[in-house]
Amino acid sequence: MGHPWKRVAAVSVAKKILGLFSLLLILTLWVGYFYVYQDARSGRLGDTLDSYGWCGPAMDSPHSFKRDYLLLRVTNSTQGEFKVSGEVNVSERTYNRYELGRYPLKLRLEPLQSTYSMPPLFFEEVKVKPLNRNFSSPHKNAYADLESRSIRVIGESSRFPFEVYRYGYKPVLYILKGNEQVDLPFKRITTQMNLSNTFTPTRMYNPADYIAEQNSLVQPGDYPAYGASECAFSIERKGSFKIIVLLLLLVLCLPLLMVLYRDEPTIDFLATLLGVAAVRVFLVGPLQDYQLYGIDFVFGAVIILAGTFSLLKAMRIDARREAAARRGTTW
Repeated sequence: MGHPWKRVAAVSVAKKILGLFSLLLILTLWVGYFYVYQDARSGRLGDTLDSYGWCGPAMDSPHSFKRDYLLLRVTNSTQGEFKVSGEVNVSERTYNRYELGRYPLKLRLEPLQSTYSMPPLFFEEVKVKPLNRNFSSPHKNAYADLESRSIRVIGESSRFPFEVYRYGYKPVLYILKGNEQVDLPFKRITTQMNLSNTFTPTRMYNPADYIAEQNSLVQPGDYPAYGASECAFSIERKGSFKIIVLLLLLVLCLPLLMVLYRDEPTIDFLATLLGVAAVRVFLVGPLQDYQLYGIDFVFGAVIILAGTFSLLKAMRIDARREAAARRGTTW
């Protein structure tokens, strides 16, 4: 058994390390708080346009309704679920040429190649609602909305908040004449990204950037740049949102530190449980079908540490009480 002065020295060093860590934690929390405050003073994280992106021509021309165009709108939830909606406009000439009153207009989204090893195999179908004819107006057009639906993107939501999603599609409007599929040659196809406040889309202009794989057999010129109707985005979380997640995780360390500072365990373990539950629901929502994110294992580690330290202190106090009872003294 070591000398008492050695045990005292070890305890003193441990307390100094704990005190230094506590000061660094407090400093980090305040620095992060003021950083996020400066970045989100307008009520949004970063600039308003940071969560917005588009492919294709703008649709702000007063003569747009006289032309054939397709507009896709891509939105998302904070959990990384993406949806597509939009509208389609056809001129009277196109309507009559393809007999759109007889053959319903359809839309398929052809996925762009996301890996060098395998080309995409399946398309995404988006339902086009019945066309509304407006041929008596000066625009002489027909228009319809697209039925909103979920859209598949490439990415792992379990890596929250460091997940990276890739959206890449080529929209094609077509009709079915019996067994024959006829594609409509629309030149004005626009995709608008209007994402939640926590995401930033970055447009990719060529397959090499979109695929983002290291392959020595592939040269930069092997794949041409994307065409006018092809749209590819890389979508990531904003840096300020990642800092918010870090701050919330550090806040969960406060009751854990209080467990270490207290002589007796109190409600700090319960506070840790409630804090983890609140932060988890705030960031990614309630647990659904036991789908776990990487951050859930951090939450689990915090709970286990708080419970471990609380239980060890309770066991030590109980041992002291038993020893004092055997000696006939108070502990």
